[in-house]
Amino acid sequence: MIAMFACAVLGAMLGLYAKPRWLGAAIALGLAAGVFGAERFVVALIDDQPNRELLIGRLQAIFGEGWRDATGPTAAAVIGAVFAAVMGKALERESRTVVINADDIRRKAGKNGRYARLDGMVEERPIQTAAESRFDSILGL
Repeated sequence: MIAMFACAVLGAMLGLYAKPRWLGAAIALGLAAGVFGAERFVVALIDDQPNRELLIGRLQAIFGEGWRDATGPTAAAVIGAVFAAVMGKALERESRTVVINADDIRRKAGKNGRYARLDGMVEERPIQTAAESRFDSILGL
């Protein structure tokens, strides 16, 4: 059950984020088959070792006892990938149109990373000028 859930989530992630979409299902199938194949290989390697029954029992509890038990999680991975790919394609937004106006082209970033103000961008008000003159007189500038 744990392996089936993990494979379904992995398949859904691959189906949603892999481009082209069909590649996510193929990668999910390959990864699920590879994980179960690696588990079968590890069980075959430790089959001759002493005190192996506990480890083999735990591996079989997680992954199943044979290849037939691997079909459920592998199918869950592929179905999750296909479903996520179809839903991702259906819910995908159209390409964004980028609009660049003349101000964005003319404005340049300064050394601090902020854009410089253009002439006429900020309206000068008399209260601002009075406040700046007070600051200048306090600071002695």
